[in-house]
Amino acid sequence: MSDENEMLRENLEAQLERLVQQLSDLEECRSDMTDDEYNESKEDTVEQLKEFNDRLNKITAGDMTIHDNLSIMRLATSAAITKAFQTPSIIKMFAKNEPNALKDKRNQIERNMKLGKLSLEMGNRQKLEVLTALRHLGCELTDSDKIFIREETSKLQSSMPSNGFNISDSLNGFDFKMFLKLDDTST
Repeated sequence: MSDENEMLRENLEAQLERLVQQLSDLEECRSDMTDDEYNESKEDTVEQLKEFNDRLNKITAGDMTIHDNLSIMRLATSAAITKAFQTPSIIKMFAKNEPNALKDKRNQIERNMKLGKLSLEMGNRQKLEVLTALRHLGCELTDSDKIFIREETSKLQSSMPSNGFNISDSLNGFDFKMFLKLDDTST
């Protein structure tokens, strides 16, 4: 039975990787596409992510032995669908449970912001994605990271319509506000 679970997990990971790569390819080719082509392709990919998430929900509801292995993947796909995570590479690292790669990505984001290669707005959004993913993978965050998440979440909530980041989205019970909420509110 565990061989079947492992094969299922590997197949699901491969499918998620394909969908995340599809999102990444769309972003890279955006300038070569019309707005209608881009929007249609992105909607199709998001629809595929929704279907994938529905399958994950059914699988995890029916088989508790693979629930733990797939819960992070389910969170990642839900976050991608609700536009919580807009950076395909971060979705991929989160779904594959790669905290060290996420930490490296955070350092790269901070370095690119200092060098002016990444705008403050884009850098802060990506850093928020990374820190949120790290927290959900069980990594300990510094007090300054927790403060950063609170401040950026507050900014995003006040500017929702202008940046496409819809913090109030809900999908199959996925509460994005709870996804961003810090467990430790003492700072």
